[in-house]
Amino acid sequence: MNTSSDIRNGVILFTDLVGFTAYTDAHGDRSAVAVLDQQAGLVAAALDGHGRIVKELGDGLMVWFDDPTHALHSTRTMLASVSAARDADEFPLAVRMGMHVGDVIERGVDFIGRAVNIAARVADLAGPGELLVTEQFVCALDDGSQAFRPVGPTRVKGVGSPIWLHRLAI
Repeated sequence: MNTSSDIRNGVILFTDLVGFTAYTDAHGDRSAVAVLDQQAGLVAAALDGHGRIVKELGDGLMVWFDDPTHALHSTRTMLASVSAARDADEFPLAVRMGMHVGDVIERGVDFIGRAVNIAARVADLAGPGELLVTEQFVCALDDGSQAFRPVGPTRVKGVGSPIWLHRLAI
């Protein structure tokens, strides 16, 4: 196992399937695994070579991007793909997402650090079909910041000061 650690700057995205536990209870484990596989497929297709799925976390994914503009484009595509699949009754659950930009420690194929923790907490605050991002993410965009509406300062578990959040305007 590679345990070398390097600091990198980039974008961390977390996804979370809304209602996954209830879905699993109602439809069983095999159907739940199929939904997880479908989510991973929709996300991988939206990455278009500009990011990578770092790991699966229960019913969510951790995704890495080197570039904020590519992250925004890919994430919009993900949300649109999930929405279209839901509208066609091909995907049963909504997804919520949270994104942050910052320094992380690359440890093997994984990333750890404050930026990762913040992105995960931001995803926890998003509603069904929603992308929330931090002020740092919006400021890191070359363009596209007009795509967001301010939510305001929000306290997140484990972080001492409020985090300014923005919501993707769809």
